[in-house]
Amino acid sequence: MTDTVETASEPLTTQRFVERTIGRLQAQYLAPAPTSWARATLAQLRRSVGQPLGSDPEILALVVNPDAPATAGPATADELAIAAALGLYAVHQQSAPTPMHVTGTSFGAALGRIARRGGEEVPGVTRRFHAAGTAQDWGELQHHVRGLVTLLRSERQGFHYGWFAQDLVDFQRPERRDAVTLRWGRAFYRVTSTEPASTEPTSTQN
Repeated sequence: MTDTVETASEPLTTQRFVERTIGRLQAQYLAPAPTSWARATLAQLRRSVGQPLGSDPEILALVVNPDAPATAGPATADELAIAAALGLYAVHQQSAPTPMHVTGTSFGAALGRIARRGGEEVPGVTRRFHAAGTAQDWGELQHHVRGLVTLLRSERQGFHYGWFAQDLVDFQRPERRDAVTLRWGRAFYRVTSTEPASTEPTSTQN
């Protein structure tokens, strides 16, 4: 996956849609004078985590990508991924004074950076990461990922939510699920305990 330049003629992919939405929320929430819209929206998104998509009509204004194909059926993989990514970002950013959407840092790399401290393994991170990697369905994955996001929030470690949203789309497609686990695992185990907590933006996902 890559960061692309959005133009007026290009439809918004799920990745770009999430980046744009979270970018707006993050900018307004972390402003010197946070807007009431950003505060209220993040609170609403936190309450939506784990709830059926459609149970809160107001959330749909943030979730429905106008450039996605029209459908009258159940929630699509992209819609579920967008809703999950936005909700988890809201959990992640809660009370944090710095950005938790960090361009150029993948989900797996972010977790690798908090898995060790001073050369010693931090209890729970690797175990929960393995549990997420072996999740067999969407509900199980969301449960484990929320726990990991909570750990990342406690360490003030952000990651790239656009990439993450696309990972969530791919997880819902059985033929791509192993590729998501491999991508996360590679990034997780490549990180060393001496790597800085943040990086400059890059053009490809680790």
